[in-house]
Amino acid sequence: MVSGKRTFHITLEPAEDEPTDWYVATSRDLPGLVTQGKGIDDTVANVKDAIVAYFDGRPPAYSLDVRVVVPV
Repeated sequence: MVSGKRTFHITLEPAEDEPTDWYVATSRDLPGLVTQGKGIDDTVANVKDAIVAYFDGRPPAYSLDVRVVVPV
């Protein structure tokens, strides 16, 4: 945590078993936050929108720690 800024840990996982460009994002720091997007950039943008909604339009100062799960 940097000077009053919260860090939200975000996990991006493939939305389906078969390879696609779709990801589902969740956060252990924000229970109930779930969003998805096509591609990593779109999904992260949707996460930022979801955080605003999560905090009723007034999110705290924050940074994201994004982890992408790669299926083996």
